Amino acid sequence: MTGGWMLAALLLGVLGVLAPVPRWALWPASFAASATSAAACLLAAATGRGAGRTFWRWLAGAVALLCLGIAGQAVDTLRHLGQVVAMSPLTGLFYFTAVSVAVLALLRLPGHRRTWRATVAMWLDIAIVAAASGLVLLQFMATLPLPVPDGVVATVLRIIMLGSACAAVVAVVKVGMSGTGPVHGRALWILSPVGLLGPLSLLLAPAFQRYPHLNAAVVVMPPLALALALAAHAQTRANLAGAAGPVLAEQPREAAGQRGISRIPYVAVAVTATMLLGVTVRTGYLPAGLAAGAVCLIVLVLIRQHAALSDNSRLADRLAVQARHDDLTGLPNRRHFTDALHGRRAATTVTVCDLDDFTALNDRLGDDTGDAILRRAAERITLAVGGDALVARLLGDEFGVLLGAEHPLAEGDRLAEALLQAFQAPLPVDGHDLLVTVTVGSAAGRDEVVPDLLRRAELALQSAQRVGANRHQRHTAGLDASAQHHADLAAALRRGLARGEFRLVYQPIVELPLGGMHAVEALVRWHPDGGAPVSPAEFIPVAEQTGMIVDLGAWILDTACADAAAWQRRHGTAAPRISVNVSARQLLDPELPGLVGSVLRRHGLEPGRVTLEITETAVFAGGPALHTVRALRALGVGIALDDFGTGHSSLTLLRTCPVTTLKVDKSFIDELNGSPEQEAIAVSLSGIAATLGLRAVAEGVETRDQADRLHVLGYRFAQGYHFARPLPAGDIDAALLSAVS
Repeated sequence: MTGGWMLAALLLGVLGVLAPVPRWALWPASFAASATSAAACLLAAATGRGAGRTFWRWLAGAVALLCLGIAGQAVDTLRHLGQVVAMSPLTGLFYFTAVSVAVLALLRLPGHRRTWRATVAMWLDIAIVAAASGLVLLQFMATLPLPVPDGVVATVLRIIMLGSACAAVVAVVKVGMSGTGPVHGRALWILSPVGLLGPLSLLLAPAFQRYPHLNAAVVVMPPLALALALAAHAQTRANLAGAAGPVLAEQPREAAGQRGISRIPYVAVAVTATMLLGVTVRTGYLPAGLAAGAVCLIVLVLIRQHAALSDNSRLADRLAVQARHDDLTGLPNRRHFTDALHGRRAATTVTVCDLDDFTALNDRLGDDTGDAILRRAAERITLAVGGDALVARLLGDEFGVLLGAEHPLAEGDRLAEALLQAFQAPLPVDGHDLLVTVTVGSAAGRDEVVPDLLRRAELALQSAQRVGANRHQRHTAGLDASAQHHADLAAALRRGLARGEFRLVYQPIVELPLGGMHAVEALVRWHPDGGAPVSPAEFIPVAEQTGMIVDLGAWILDTACADAAAWQRRHGTAAPRISVNVSARQLLDPELPGLVGSVLRRHGLEPGRVTLEITETAVFAGGPALHTVRALRALGVGIALDDFGTGHSSLTLLRTCPVTTLKVDKSFIDELNGSPEQEAIAVSLSGIAATLGLRAVAEGVETRDQADRLHVLGYRFAQGYHFARPLPAGDIDAALLSAVS
């Protein structure tokens, strides 16, 4: 609506230039435009809240006073037709009060919270802008010929012009330097040029003397009202979209736009310098008032630059500290730790400890609790080793300790034992006591070996973790050779998989007591070209650690299913089921269920003909691995717990994990044909399986007596060397043919 009134005023103004119109013709349009902009401000206040609502109410009040000023000046102009600018003291008071209310509304806007240093810097910037703007305004007022003789009206005009310009400066400073607070930034930017319309009207006033219907005030009022309406509209849209109010107030100015606030003081200084240069060139000297103002401005700029350099220096120091420390625990980080090592040559002991099963704890309890565990662990390690040691968080849940030879824990394994002992007591985290243990690797040396101690300690840690948890391993020369062999074996594994050096063999799972082939377990063998066969016990752990087990496991699954599908086509229902081992690393891959489903479809194999064998430890902690197992079971494939009884052996696992088969470990089968106490576990596992409706398979059967005893104890399925060693697919096919004949 404000735009419509402005368009009407424009048409009347142009029409008045071409043809006579009444002197009062434009005043109603200016008044109506201002009134509708006041209504727009009230709408912005109605949709806002808090300080934003108060600001727009004050601004609506300022526009209402402006409307009164317009009405008063319309009357003054019609009463004093010969004056260029007719303004009574009452009209001037309305204008002055309107400008004052607008400036107060801007000043009352709350800014963003800052540190005291940021606050000082902000006020220095504001002082620079104010000083520069003041110099420009004073020079402008001194050189601007007013369209009225000196007197009360001239004084009022100067005050209004100065106040309007101050409003523009305050708006720019508020939005660009101290933050917009609860008012939409775009709205304040739209408002910022409004204050310049007052001085502009005085410049245009002499040009309108030829047109009786035109007046400086009546010309600038419609665009001023339009700017106010557009700003209020921007605020209303932001309010309705939820982008104003407290949300805007909480936006960190330092993060969002602090980089751009320095431009405003520099622009102000540049404009002032240009003005001072122009005055000097035009007059040949710089007036005393301007010279004094220029000196003050220079002093303010120097102080601000000194503050900026000081802030930059403090920031650089803080960033340097942060770059060498861990944000979560406050401990030195890996960079700090390695730098400390590289600077030493004296006898040094380095110990690296890792929280056991931290990943499972973090998955089960959540990231916040995991962070709390790490902080508590850092405190306990620091307390255990004393203040003379360098304790660092190296990565994840791995911590490092560096000791000099003079430290009381540097001798032998005392440091490692102190760390192990420190974690025997539970960690208090979020009101709970959590039992968290550590595994430790250590290395010691002097002179040129000191920079390499961290690598050696981590190598010892890896060796200890392969054995188990809550233990210590000291670095030895053999670990270096083992690490090199591990690296060579990993490279050979990748080459071997690409060259097709792997083969599958199948060990029958027979049905007791007759020994008919019920299923086969797929076992992988590696025969490098031109080399001796490599034991699975040697290359499977390497494949697990390097992640190559995912690719190798996919190949095993595809090959085994292809062989099973071929047996099914040739032998029908006599074909054996297929069991395929799935590693813990594979269970962490969310793509595994999709891979299994695509392999089954590709080979036309029914899911019920396939059993995937997993270990207890892989799913004991739950989390992603257990979710993957449930997704696999949903496909229709069987799930077998391999080596049951040797891992965590929690009976709860049989309720949470969708198991279909228990494979009883060989260690329990070896104790058969002995005393009832020796057979107790094997008997119990058979009973548990029968009660839960699971299939029990006895592993490692090597004698006829064991097979007979298993049948008596209730076992119906078994596998082992007594029945058959692992055989190639062709031999399985031949055995099936001979069984038929």
